Amino acid sequence: MSHYKPKRIRWGKIVAGFFRSLAGILERWPLLLIAAFILSPVGPHMLLNYTYEQRGSYKYMLSCQYLGSRGFVHYVAMGECPFFKIIDSREFPKR
Repeated sequence: MSHYKPKRIRWGKIVAGFFRSLAGILERWPLLLIAAFILSPVGPHMLLNYTYEQRGSYKYMLSCQYLGSRGFVHYVAMGECPFFKIIDSREFPKR
């Protein structure tokens, strides 16, 4: 005599397990956010240094140096350097 083995798929259990897993992942969102910040090459960078040229009463920014999760990024500006900027660090050389 063999043991009873159900052959019917219990969709309620599968859906409940999926939502329980999803809730467990969302519960740890700060850790996921920190990991994404460290691993992603695209992210927020903070202005550290810049060079400019004076044109009348306006400072025309020539280049900016930003600090992000992957280190320093030298960004060639087109006239302005915002204090925070979302930069893809793969596009600009590190210095």
